[in-house]
Amino acid sequence: MRISTIQAFNNGVNGIQRNYSDVTRTQEQISSGKKILTPADDPVAAVRLLQLDQEQAALKQFEGNLTAAKNSLTLEESTLSGVVNVMQRIRELAVQAGNGALSKDDRSSIASELKEREDELLGLMNSKNARGEYLFGGFQGKSQPFVRDADGNYSYLGDEGQRKIQIASSQQIAISDNGKSVFDRVVNGARLQGGSITPPVTGSTLKMGEPLVDDEVAFAGFPASGVEIEFEPAPNQKTYNVYAYPRASNPTPLTNPARQMDDNPERGDQLRFQGVSVHFDGVPAGGERFFIGSPAGSAAAGGQGFVTNMASFLTDYPAGSAQATVVDNLGTPELRIGAAPGVLVALAPPLTSNAADYPAIFVAPNGFSVRFESPPQAGTTLALGSTPDEQSQGILNTVATLRRALEGNGDNAAIRDITAAALTNLDNGMASVLSAQGEIGARLNVVESTQTNNEDLVLINKSIQSGLQDLDYAEALSRLSFQSIILEAAQQSYVKISSLSLFDKLR
Repeated sequence: MRISTIQAFNNGVNGIQRNYSDVTRTQEQISSGKKILTPADDPVAAVRLLQLDQEQAALKQFEGNLTAAKNSLTLEESTLSGVVNVMQRIRELAVQAGNGALSKDDRSSIASELKEREDELLGLMNSKNARGEYLFGGFQGKSQPFVRDADGNYSYLGDEGQRKIQIASSQQIAISDNGKSVFDRVVNGARLQGGSITPPVTGSTLKMGEPLVDDEVAFAGFPASGVEIEFEPAPNQKTYNVYAYPRASNPTPLTNPARQMDDNPERGDQLRFQGVSVHFDGVPAGGERFFIGSPAGSAAAGGQGFVTNMASFLTDYPAGSAQATVVDNLGTPELRIGAAPGVLVALAPPLTSNAADYPAIFVAPNGFSVRFESPPQAGTTLALGSTPDEQSQGILNTVATLRRALEGNGDNAAIRDITAAALTNLDNGMASVLSAQGEIGARLNVVESTQTNNEDLVLINKSIQSGLQDLDYAEALSRLSFQSIILEAAQQSYVKISSLSLFDKLR
């Protein structure tokens, strides 16, 4: 094979350039500490390194989110601890207020401290985080969640949202709780209503206090239609029985044996039945009857509706609500449902305009009953609903109700009932707050474990990245030495070969 001079020169130069390129590339690897300088060096590894960089950036973002979540949850937990401490003091004051021996000044003194504690609670429930957002406003972080109106009643103006933050590739965690679920949607122990359903009995001073649900577990067995309490005629007027309402359709007493009032008229008697307690004060004459049930809708003008048969009520009113209006029919009141003139409700017994017939309860065939303290006036409206009102009462409103009662001139029996309701609702409210604290603790545990997992993932990613791109210096230095020898040999051989020529032989 014949090789021209120019070809020999080109081969030598190309060899030197190739070897020099190898030496230079190795030198660059040693200088940078990376064995992949361009994607062309290892396309598969380059793509994997890009993915790992993206994962590392995401883990860094999650690390920041975890820190933010931990700070937010820790602040909320601290705030709730403050709420619990205030509520414990309020409960102590409520226990003191229940002492019947207290004077008006004593109660006013307790009410004064309750007012301060009430304001303290309002401030805690309207707490903000470092960003100026309300902790318990749901998604409405810029709007104050709890406000007090001119009458001293409290309303929740936030929503029921729960802010969340992503702490892992497929995991989010709640970093807030709305005030509605924690402070406002508290089971109301005083949600039942009732009263006398017979006209005044001659010689009777018997009165029934406000019913109170103080055992939610036992209350599950309370008749859905309500109960009717009937005192036996004289001479056994201190004996009474409890029946499922209405008594006429449920003649078998639910209390066996019958209950008995004591002989001390100065001391009230307490009835406890299926998680409900109620006090009786005074002396019975015999024949008194009382009703206790869940109200349906709001009361109006001395009247109150009660859904006593939910199936029948929903059959006749599928929407779950109805508007009852009292109309005058030639001097006799009637109850009608719906828009005027409305559908006449056949109450049993029928309404009358005779004040001697009241208070009384009237049974409708549509699954509800109405109770009136006095003859209802034309135009009186009752809103009936399948979901009873006052199933819950906020903590702030519980405290405000108790404070107003202590500031007023109520008798001992009224103070006793209001205090008992406040204590039950405070316990229910504290249970709600403690439950929220428990959930926050569980979330903090998740944050802590996720932080540990993310730190492990960061280390694993760095290890994989190091394996793919970090240079083995021992191998690179050895390779550089070898490549340098080859380059020097190429250069020396080129010099010798380039000096070979036929012209040298013609001299």
